[in-house]
Amino acid sequence: MVLLCVATLALGTCDSPSESRTTIRTDSAGIPITTALAPQWGSGEGWTISEEPLLEIGAVDGSDEYLLDGVMGAVRLSNGDIVLGEWASGELRRYDRNGTFMWRTGGQGEGPGEHAFLTFVGLLPGDSVVTYDGALGRVQIFGPEGVVARTMRIESPWSGSPPTRVVGVSERRLVLIFQDLEGEIPIGVVRWPGIRITTFSLDDGAVATLMDIPGAEQYITRMESSISYRGYEFGRGPQLATAGGRLALVDTEVFSVRSVSLDDGATKAILRRDEPAREVTSEDVEAYVEWMARRNVAYGGYSEEQAEASKPVWRKAPMAPTLPVLGSIRLDAAGNLWVEPFAVYGSERSPFEVYAPDGTWLGSVAMPPGLILAVGRENTGMEIGEDYVLGVWSGEQGVEYVRMYGLEK
Repeated sequence: MVLLCVATLALGTCDSPSESRTTIRTDSAGIPITTALAPQWGSGEGWTISEEPLLEIGAVDGSDEYLLDGVMGAVRLSNGDIVLGEWASGELRRYDRNGTFMWRTGGQGEGPGEHAFLTFVGLLPGDSVVTYDGALGRVQIFGPEGVVARTMRIESPWSGSPPTRVVGVSERRLVLIFQDLEGEIPIGVVRWPGIRITTFSLDDGAVATLMDIPGAEQYITRMESSISYRGYEFGRGPQLATAGGRLALVDTEVFSVRSVSLDDGATKAILRRDEPAREVTSEDVEAYVEWMARRNVAYGGYSEEQAEASKPVWRKAPMAPTLPVLGSIRLDAAGNLWVEPFAVYGSERSPFEVYAPDGTWLGSVAMPPGLILAVGRENTGMEIGEDYVLGVWSGEQGVEYVRMYGLEK
C-alpha cells in the first residue's frame, strides 16, 4: 500500500471522544481518509529507543572482516543475524547475533555474485537476501549461506525509461522506479523526468506498472548548443518507502499520504495533516551556503579561500520560495509510518513523527545521535523492526559501525 498526505481538514466522525481531539475520519468513494490533528501520546508517554546499542559491528583496526567502508544497507535475519552490504567493496557480509563474523561473498565486478555498484539489499522469506546493482541493472538472490541462487537482469518495457533504483521489497516483488525520459525536455523549474513506479517479480521477471508521478524539481535552461541541468534547492519531490507489504508515497509539496495496492495501484487509504509550507528565509539560504562551503572543503578538494570565493555563486543558486513540508518517510515492520521533518542544512535532526497503520498520529521518537537510517537519496538501506532500529553510525576518524538499538514500546 502507499500513503499520501493532503493539507486539507475535512469534517467527519471519530471513534471515541478522546480521538476527536486528535483525529478526524471520513470516507470518499469508499476510500477511508484520516486527518491527523494532534499526537495521542502525552508528555512522558510513547516509544523510546535504547540509549546504548544492543549490537555493534565494526572496528577501528584489526581483522578486515570488521573494517567497514561504504555500508549502504543492512537486514536482520529471523534468528537475529545481520547481513550488510558495502557499495565500496560490492560485498555482502554476515555476522551472528553477537556480532561475530560468519561469511562474506561478492566483490567488485560483473561476475556471478559480484556488484559493479551495489545500491540495495533486502530480505526475502526464508532469510534469502536480494540485491540490486544500479550500474548493471541486475538483481541477484543469495541463499542464507551466501551462495548465489539466481541472477536476473531488468529489461525496461519502455524505450527511454531506464530503471533507476529499488524502493524496497514485498514478499517476492521489488518496488522499482523507472525514469520517463520520453518527449521534449521542458525548460525552467520543472518536475522532470517523470517517475514510473512498478513492481518486479522475482519469480518470472515481470514488470507491472503501479502509477506515474512527477519527479523532483530541477532547473533546466537551454544553452546555444546544449542543455543545462541544475539542482533546485528546497525543491519538491516524491518520497517513497516500503516494508511489511506496504508502499508509502508522499510529495513534499503537501503533507499528504496515499496508501496504494501493490497489486493494481489502487488507492486504499489517505492520510492528511494540515502542515503549511514555511517560507525560505535569508537564514536558510546562509545555512545552505555554509553547508556547501564545508562540504566542498571536506570532499570537493576546495581550499578555504576557494570556498569563501564561491559563496556568492551559491547564494544565487535557483531556490524554491518555501521549504518542503517534510524530509523523508519510512515504514517499519509493523506498518507504522515514520515521518522525518525537513531539516535545514546544518541544523540538528528532529525526532521522527510516528503514525499507526490506520493513520492515527501517535507521537515523536528521537533517534540516537549520529545514527543514519538511509545512505544517499535512496532512503532504503536500514531497518526499523518490531522492536529494534538498525542503522550506520560513524565514530572517530569517520570509522563506520553498524549498530542495532532496542525499540521500546
